[in-house]
Amino acid sequence: MTSKFYQRFLQIGVIASLLTVFFVFSDLLFPYITSKQLSFNILTEFLLLIWGVFIWKFPAYRPKKSLMTWGIVAFLIAILYSCSYSVDPALSFWGDAERMLGVFHIVHFFFLYLIMISVFKSYEDWQILFGSSIIIATIVSIIGLSGNPYSTIGNTAYVSGYLIFNLYFCALLFYRAGKKAWRWFLSIPVILMLWEFTHTHTSGAIIGLGISVLLIIFLIGVLHKNKKIKIAAWGTLVVAITALVLIFSQQNAAWFQNSFLKNLTAQKTTFQTRLVSWEAAGKDFHNHPWLGVGFGNYASVFDRYFDAKFYNYSRGETYFDRAHNNLIDIVSTTGVIGLLAYLSIFVAVAIYLLRLIKRKPGDFEPLILIGLFAAYFIQNLAVFDSLVTYIGLMISLAYIYYLINPETEKVAEKKVPEFSALVVGLILVLILTNYCNLRPWRTFQGVINGYSAVSAGQVMEGMAIYKTAFADSTPLDRDGKTAFINSLIGSANALSKLSVKDQKEVVTYAITLAKENVSNNPQDSLMQLQLAQTYSLAYNLLDSDEYYNNALKAVDAAIAASPERIPVYFMKANILISKQKYDEALMVINSTIEFNPEFPDAYCQLYRVYNIKKDTKNAWVNGDKCIDLNGAETLGMSKDFLTLLNHYYVETKDWNRALVMAKQLTVFQPSNDQAWSLLSEVYGAMGDVANSKSAAFEASILKTSTSTAQ
Repeated sequence: MTSKFYQRFLQIGVIASLLTVFFVFSDLLFPYITSKQLSFNILTEFLLLIWGVFIWKFPAYRPKKSLMTWGIVAFLIAILYSCSYSVDPALSFWGDAERMLGVFHIVHFFFLYLIMISVFKSYEDWQILFGSSIIIATIVSIIGLSGNPYSTIGNTAYVSGYLIFNLYFCALLFYRAGKKAWRWFLSIPVILMLWEFTHTHTSGAIIGLGISVLLIIFLIGVLHKNKKIKIAAWGTLVVAITALVLIFSQQNAAWFQNSFLKNLTAQKTTFQTRLVSWEAAGKDFHNHPWLGVGFGNYASVFDRYFDAKFYNYSRGETYFDRAHNNLIDIVSTTGVIGLLAYLSIFVAVAIYLLRLIKRKPGDFEPLILIGLFAAYFIQNLAVFDSLVTYIGLMISLAYIYYLINPETEKVAEKKVPEFSALVVGLILVLILTNYCNLRPWRTFQGVINGYSAVSAGQVMEGMAIYKTAFADSTPLDRDGKTAFINSLIGSANALSKLSVKDQKEVVTYAITLAKENVSNNPQDSLMQLQLAQTYSLAYNLLDSDEYYNNALKAVDAAIAASPERIPVYFMKANILISKQKYDEALMVINSTIEFNPEFPDAYCQLYRVYNIKKDTKNAWVNGDKCIDLNGAETLGMSKDFLTLLNHYYVETKDWNRALVMAKQLTVFQPSNDQAWSLLSEVYGAMGDVANSKSAAFEASILKTSTSTAQ
């Protein structure tokens, strides 16, 4: 085959890899992630085979020496080496289904980079690649604007990072088009992408894009030789900065607090939780300064130094498997060595862009690329990479390589056993992709089918499906095993209807899977907690002291791995309550208050236990604290909630607390006219006529609609 055939085939393959952004196969576990990454892996592995034969036969297309290439190689070596000392080597190398960012997956992006620098040899080639990416990103934006801001990507942070690259690709095409009229058509995808960008509300990306634009203006003011352009740039910069200072000086104003601008400040809840995460990384750094804990194992760092003040900002999503800051994540998991290797990539980028600036003074293209990398780098200080941003990064690096290494005259081909190489390579690739991609694919499909069956109450059928799914024993089974256990925990009623023999078979299998997950990393607090939940479920079904004791052992291991993770203590208390050890349960719950006295859940839990003990005095005291600290939602729509509501409404006439409870009741049961009637009565008792009428009106509408339906 000719060099041109190989080149075009590989170019088409690279463009095809961009289409994986659309893949969302609902029959896979974590479909927004696995659908894309597994498909991308398979395609890249076949392209790598073709590329290998191509550069063997046509040496002129082989990658030339490049500081960027060596930087990527250094980073890959660092993260690969981290697998040897990682707290969970399998997680470091293979990653998990939720992220699919293990070493194995990341190396595929390097393959893409190598292919691109070998076959995209002219600006016309790059126009096609940039244009293809922009068209795809525009479609992604349109899908997002149709009602789902995370479009086909699954996470608004990933969407915004993806759009940053494509906005800058538009800028590159626009600039290189010169005075050609068609360049104005680029305004259409830019408008659509910016519109979708604003819908994602991703603070880090907004700040990154904004700073990158200001940086470009600054560089124009510094570097451009035309005085009028320099003056215009400096004037624009002064006006922009002055406007920003004036706007953000109004942070306490009502209009500011009610606008999206609030999310661009440190007041944002997610920023505060990330600060807690970063503090944990700082506390752990001295333990592993040079090598870290192993790539992809940030969760072990976060767990060990988890600070209970986290609950002041969020009660959910408390398990961080990433630092939500790329630099902190890398230095925590691969140490200073890994961080330096990673940064060497961008040092190489800076060196090459400076060369381009010196080569063509007044050329805006290097400045646009500086803006692109600045935006990417800054937004990654509040998030982490994904498939779409890794692809964008590899395209950008490969383009700089092209600018530094212009196309040269090709030399004659070498005589090689081309057909034999392709056949042998194809066999090897089929073996690789079957083991590393197709087997996990089948497992993820089985997990979804099994989960559906168990959730529908078909426990034994679901377990059989899971067993078939795990028969291949792939490196990505952990999340599937977790899914099975979670499905069982959520199907306690269906389990209770099984025969004792079937119950024992199910819980024995679940315990086996939970123990396998724990064996990968015994210091994993979440896996230990899930093992404890599994043993507790087994004890509640089969009343065996062995299960009870093992549940306590596992929950204690979870606490040891993350001492300030308060809900784990509640799990231990529930295990003790199942043995009617109420006083011990109270001691466990009380011990959590010192971690965060303002966390309402502890008082809500104490209220529940005192209720069980029939100790009404202490129950009411802790119930008051639970409600005063905004913990009503924690009680759920339960008997405990209704008992406390009745206490405030009927027994004590404590209208302020009764109002909190009544409001929460309408949240739990928004279509219940009696809940709204109760809220109306409480408002009335407090003398709030307007709100009383409003709630009564809502109750009447619901009552009328219910009567009509009947």
